Amino acid sequence: MKWWMVAVALGLAVPVDARDLAVPTDKGWKHAETGLILMPQLAGMSRTALTDTTQTEHDVAAQYDTPDKSTFATIYLFHPAIADVGLWFDRSQTALETRDLFKNASPATADPIAFAVGGARSASSLRQVYATPAGQYRSTALAVVPVGEWIVGVRMSAKTLTAEQLDARLQQVIAAVRWPKAVGTEAPAAAPVKICATPLTFGKAKQAKPDGADLLMSLMGSSLAAKKKAEAKSEPSVRATWCRDGDARTEYGMYRPDSAPSSYVLALYDAGRVVSVYPSIMGQINKNGTYSVSLEDVEGTVSAFQSFTALPSPKQVWSLIERGQRTGTKNGNQLTISPKGFSS
Repeated sequence: MKWWMVAVALGLAVPVDARDLAVPTDKGWKHAETGLILMPQLAGMSRTALTDTTQTEHDVAAQYDTPDKSTFATIYLFHPAIADVGLWFDRSQTALETRDLFKNASPATADPIAFAVGGARSASSLRQVYATPAGQYRSTALAVVPVGEWIVGVRMSAKTLTAEQLDARLQQVIAAVRWPKAVGTEAPAAAPVKICATPLTFGKAKQAKPDGADLLMSLMGSSLAAKKKAEAKSEPSVRATWCRDGDARTEYGMYRPDSAPSSYVLALYDAGRVVSVYPSIMGQINKNGTYSVSLEDVEGTVSAFQSFTALPSPKQVWSLIERGQRTGTKNGNQLTISPKGFSS
């Protein structure tokens, strides 16, 4: 979860370094919003660090190590803009497979394994274990577990354990977490994200002239991520099926809900932040075909960026976001508008 990389890339006005949570190493820690508890020891490993990249415990990481440092686990808890296990497993898998440390990693199974955690009624979580013949670790693994609208990611690596042995150790660690009673009870069965059957095509999209009305609409919860979140709440049995369009990159992956023909999201790195690209409301009213771009972070803050005259490519969107030139932000009921968001 390299959030400091995201912060630097996006020019965000947040601390680059995560803050330490003031919890003694011999005491358990309970997450206020989910009720999840991390004890000082898990499956023979001791907690050595507990940090948060936010000020509200919306992106927490706990580090565990064995006494001889031969095996370590990192447990991440974050509140994603889109609470979908398959999507964030895909991002975590990409982050793992693109690291030089795990070059030539070989998965122990052809597909990730779906499994149930705690009181889950379905196999709503995913895990994958790898053998890593090159480098300092013999095996590495990852798992993604839903906790209501939150996501828990577990990463483990071992210097001496085989992939099979690490898989057993991973399951022991997950079982040792004190999950809230409601964990995954309403979550659907998990499945890996598939490649979109028909990829999107992109024409000549340029940045549109600033439009104050379009900006305000973008900030009032009309992002694709916000729409899908609202739909999931109102109709929990009807959830979007996400597919990945194109090859995944470390910086982002492009995903479409229900193979949408004219919208997509960029899931940034593997820590819950999402950029939505969709036909703007004012563009549909004015028939000018503009597309809105907005970023939602783990604390629910929505940032709007300059619109495009047509459906922009992921490369164009990433370039726009990377420059960090927001036209406005929405944090709760508070709106902040940049003068650049309005026509002169």
